[in-house]
Formats: sequence, C-alpha cells, structure tokens
Amino acid sequence: MRKLALLALAPLIMIAGELEFKGNIGLEAQYLKHDIANKRDNALALRVEVEVKKEVGDGVFVMKMKRIMDKDDHERRYMDFSDLYYQYNFENADILIGRNTRFWGALEFYNLTDVFNTKDFLDDPFDYDSKLGAWNVAYTHYLRSGEVSLIVKLHEERQKVQDRESVNNFFPLPYHDKVRTQKDENRPTLYLKYSGSGEEVQVDYGVVYQNGYDAKRYITMRNGTLEQNAFVVNKLMGYVTYIHGDTIYKTEATYALSDEDKVADYGEIGVGLEHTLYAFWEKRDLGLLIEYYRYEASDDKKVNLNSFFADDLTLGFRLSMNDLSSSQVLGGLDIDLDSNEKIFFVEYETRVMEEYKLKTSYTHLAPEDASIFKELDKVKLEFGYYF
Repeated sequence: MRKLALLALAPLIMIAGELEFKGNIGLEAQYLKHDIANKRDNALALRVEVEVKKEVGDGVFVMKMKRIMDKDDHERRYMDFSDLYYQYNFENADILIGRNTRFWGALEFYNLTDVFNTKDFLDDPFDYDSKLGAWNVAYTHYLRSGEVSLIVKLHEERQKVQDRESVNNFFPLPYHDKVRTQKDENRPTLYLKYSGSGEEVQVDYGVVYQNGYDAKRYITMRNGTLEQNAFVVNKLMGYVTYIHGDTIYKTEATYALSDEDKVADYGEIGVGLEHTLYAFWEKRDLGLLIEYYRYEASDDKKVNLNSFFADDLTLGFRLSMNDLSSSQVLGGLDIDLDSNEKIFFVEYETRVMEEYKLKTSYTHLAPEDASIFKELDKVKLEFGYYF
C-alpha cells in the first residue's frame, strides 16, 4: 500500500508551484543509568526532519520526512514519512488523501483522546507526540465557529521497537511487530469529529465517534514471541479547554464498547488545570499544572490492556523566560496512586543564534517492586540546526 501511494502522490511534486521548505538536522545523545542486564547505557543518533509544502491547483501537497541513524541500533536506522498527502480546498471545505498525523486532546502530559495515530516506539518511547503517519481519506466542512470531519483510516501500522540491547526496549521476551487483527486487516476505521470554540467565552471543545480498530492493543504470546492484537470498538470521546482569567481548565473522556469477547468495555477520564503567574520572576511567567487520570474496565476477568495513566496524579510546572531565545523549562512528576510508581522529568529548551536549538532533559523512572521495569535515570541532549 505504501509504495502504491508514494507512486500516486510523487508526480504532484513535479507540478509548477512555489515550494515551502523547512526542517532541521541535529545530534541526539542519551546516557542511561540502570541495572537492566544486557542493555546498553548510551545512545547516539543523527536526526534529519524535513517538511515540504507545494501548492498544486486548488490544493496543497505536504510531505514530512523523519530520518534517524543510530550509531549502535540497526532498528533505529530508518526513514519514515509521517505526512505525505494532498489536500484539495473548496470554499468551505477540503478533502485530504494520503498519510498524515493528527493531534487531539486538551491535557498537557497525556491525551486520552489522541487515538488517531500509532506511537513511534523506534523514536523516544517517553515522547508521546512521536507518531507514525496513518493512511486515510478525510472530508472536513468548516462552519462559522467550528468544523465537522469524516475520516476513514485505511491501514493499521505496525509498531516496531528498538533492538533487544536498547534500554528503551522494555519487552521481557522477543517481540514481533506483526499486528494480529480481530477482523480483516484492511477493515477501515471510521472517525466522525466535530470541534468548535465559543464566541463569547474562551472555550474550545471536540467530540469524536470512532468505529473500527482501537488505538489500544493487547499482547499475546505465540511460539515464544510477543505479538500485538488489534480489536474493534465503538468509541465516543470528547475534550474541552476553558480559559477563565489566568487559569485554563481541561478535561478529556472516552468510553469504548468492545467488539472482541476477550476485551472488556472501558472508560477513561482526565481532568486538569493550569494556572499562570505572570511576571512571577521579573519578566518570567510560571505555569502550575495539576492533572488526574482514571481508567476503568467493565470486567476485570477479561484482557488487561495495561493502560498507562490508569489511576495517576501528575503535578508539573512551565517556566517561560520570555526572552529572545524563547527559552522554556517544563517539568512534572507522575504518581501512580495504585502502585506508587513514579516518573519525574524536567526539560530545558532554548534557541542559539536563531538557527540552532538546544534541548536537554532528565527523566527518572521509579517502578513498583513487581514491575518488569527497573529503576532508570536518563539524560538526553539534542542540538540541531533549523532551516
């Protein structure tokens, strides 16, 4: 399917029109302190990201490419087109055909409703915004204060992982990236989405109905190898962001009816707020964040989806320097209230001489005693040239 789509879309690049071109190239270095046997404690990779836009007729062709070349991990020597699509624009609507990424939700640290794309675990597994593009056809109609979209996803992506010696591969046994689907692997997944904003109050919201393969998958063993299983759901999701004064109130919720006998129906909810103290320290602003997530299944005897953020409280902060380099510090502590497992992270990002960006981060994982995970400290440094 991918090769056919590339052949179909590639001629559009040759049609006359102005190119919009941007991207970055940089180094990514990680050091990890851990006690996991037979794992590396460092990683060094070259990253290249390129985005090209080209007006074609009454529409636009978009290509976003990511290339990672890891020094030691052969699995991470790959190239992926997260976006490769043509969007034709009408007066009050558009049609998109191809592969693209979408971002849904309101919460800061984890979005329950961000279910369109599969996470890219060959990239940083702690980065929830790193995604694989999804092949789809989408029609969007624009209203005065909102939009309605009908999206048909055509394919379920395989979720590859880093090699066995990478500390970012947490599977205890060999893993095969083949996805076993409940029904035909080419069964489409349908999304009907409405999003809008208030005209008199500062509120943004979205409602999504989904019929098809869920973003969540469960793991089974076959011939000594772990495999993912995709199952069909009818799912209703929604998210709201409301701004009142210096405080942003956020919530997301989902409810899924499973079509697979092995998997229970389930619901999720997340609530949070962000309060900003402007000019907290001279010209700097400090945002204080708190979020709570809850996952509930209708039958504990059925397959455990091992949902992240099942009963979690997250506390965080965002320090905006408001300088010419757009410097920012973001940090947070996530506590699993059931197991007392904790994840702490802090990251600093700034620009250097306009064209360069520096980002450094620290992550600490303190798992529960019975977890397959081990205590982990990770320092990551990224430095890149942006054009």
